[in-house]
Amino acid sequence: MSAGILGTIKKKLPSRNTALFWGTVFGTIGFYQYNKRQSKKCLEYYCKRAEHVANQPVGSLDTMRKVHVYLTAPMGELGTRKARMHWEEYILPVFVAGALDYELTLVNETQTVDGLESVVRGGVHSLVAEEVKETRRKQLEQEEDNEELRLWREAIEERRKENELREYKNQLGREPGETVNVGLWKPEPYPGVMDIVVVGREAWVEAINGISEGATGSLNLAMPQLVKLDTEERENAPREITTETQAHGTDAEIEVTDTAGALDMTAPVATAPAEAEPAPHVINYDRFDHGGALPELPAVAYISLFNLTGWGSLPHKIWNFFHDQQNVELYSRQALQVVFESTKRPARDVQEIVDMGKAEEELPSWENEQSMEIVIDARVAEVLEIYDTQNDSAPFKEEGEKANKDASS
Repeated sequence: MSAGILGTIKKKLPSRNTALFWGTVFGTIGFYQYNKRQSKKCLEYYCKRAEHVANQPVGSLDTMRKVHVYLTAPMGELGTRKARMHWEEYILPVFVAGALDYELTLVNETQTVDGLESVVRGGVHSLVAEEVKETRRKQLEQEEDNEELRLWREAIEERRKENELREYKNQLGREPGETVNVGLWKPEPYPGVMDIVVVGREAWVEAINGISEGATGSLNLAMPQLVKLDTEERENAPREITTETQAHGTDAEIEVTDTAGALDMTAPVATAPAEAEPAPHVINYDRFDHGGALPELPAVAYISLFNLTGWGSLPHKIWNFFHDQQNVELYSRQALQVVFESTKRPARDVQEIVDMGKAEEELPSWENEQSMEIVIDARVAEVLEIYDTQNDSAPFKEEGEKANKDASS
């Protein structure tokens, strides 16, 4: 009887394959949770280091430091989604902890050729070049003998304000239910020169080329065209007219429409010619530019972005998913060096500028893409300052090892 009872309560042991399966499942989940916890501790370490900068006293008349961050589509991508995730996950927390003010610009333009969509490069180049040129123009306007340029600047600002109001009126006049984007508040312009932070090799090349062009290129500026109001376009739309012979033999111009508003196509229609757009007036700043010393140029910081694409990168993607701590250490440490303004230094030579971020070009996403080359004026290279975000010297290696040690404790 006792043997029968023991037989009923005896349970079957799981097979070897079942034990291996569940052991692997729980081990993987445990490793993933451990990595997430370690990554969080590592990020908190770099944020605490950045807090030392935020806690420094600032005078009431001092200007808070501010940088301009440019994000563009990584090589192999059609949008900025991965760049934004990279920014929000690894870089932004360190900037916030260090009280580093920033202005974020997303640059993404695509085109479709023969049914294939591709990214149009050059947006960061144009924006950076125009920013540097504006600095040069304002320096010329401040010179005592250039009263003409100051008058033109007032006219430009008035035209820009008028265009903003006209754009608002056009948006508010849309049909109910449509989205209206009206900027009711704009930040005050930064009084100095904002340093530039770029994420990825693509943005780095465009930013350097843009600085070189802005420092040495033409300063001529076209007067902004006046934005047309929607009401003006409707009023100035070409009238469709026809000619009808009256009983007394005279001709009269009448508009022929049916009750639904459709034109009577049986009558001959004459369309009034559209007026040609007037050519914009170009303000000749080059006439007042006599060369001389280069203007104050923004320092540039490069933060790497190793974008993995394709099936060949799948094992590496899986490893990063379960071991993200290495990415936190790399990218957050680079962001910390931007917060520490002391890491800003003159570039050693042109070759250092050209080689910055070259490792990204070895990724599969760059294989079928057109190579990007840095073209920089020698005078610009001599005075350009960069942030030492790629320094692999002993102090920075010890910094990363200490972060890993603190995260493990």
